[in-house]
Amino acid sequence: MPRRRTIPGSPVATPPRGALARRERILSVTLELIGERGVEAITMRDLALRCGVAVATLYNQFGSRESVIAEALRGDIMGRYQPVVNRTTALDPAGKLRERVATTARGMTGPWRSYTRSMMIFYFQHTPDSHLRAVIHDFVAADFALIVHEIEALGELQPWVRPDIFADDLVTQLCSLVMKWTQGHISDRGLKSRLMRAATTSFCGITTGESRAAFEALAAASA
Repeated sequence: MPRRRTIPGSPVATPPRGALARRERILSVTLELIGERGVEAITMRDLALRCGVAVATLYNQFGSRESVIAEALRGDIMGRYQPVVNRTTALDPAGKLRERVATTARGMTGPWRSYTRSMMIFYFQHTPDSHLRAVIHDFVAADFALIVHEIEALGELQPWVRPDIFADDLVTQLCSLVMKWTQGHISDRGLKSRLMRAATTSFCGITTGESRAAFEALAAASA
């Protein structure tokens, strides 16, 4: 059967409700499998069997194994962190950081435990040019970079700081601590304070004025 061609400028047809529900089911099961087996172990056949669909259905909807996993990860990360971003818009940079770290630590030591372990193993072991690794890394790095730019707009950022590089390094540092926690080197109780101290120490080093004072106060409170 020939493919239906989309005419430029014409409205995009909304998928049938059943198709949307099936797509959401596939993405949800993908996340379950990540928690159970890890990213690398997921196959399209396993996913199709768990979802009760044909393998061809997965390829028709998503195109590839990496694409379905990437969409599941992207939706999950946005679902977890975008509400934090939205509710902290009025806070100062230190307040934004505090809420992000607290939310992350609370989730990881609670319902995200097995999922987080699988994600950290993949994050540190997979090839550096992986699209999937970028999905894990880039949203959080971009969010930290926005906080740095906010500090810059206040005139309280050290002149030598490159926001994108700082954010990239900070995410890697925090993920390393999370990896140590998954290996049992950091307790559940200690995870939040370790993440908070690492993040605030880094921000103290790049800020001046009131922003630095706020990050120093946050660091002292987490000691």
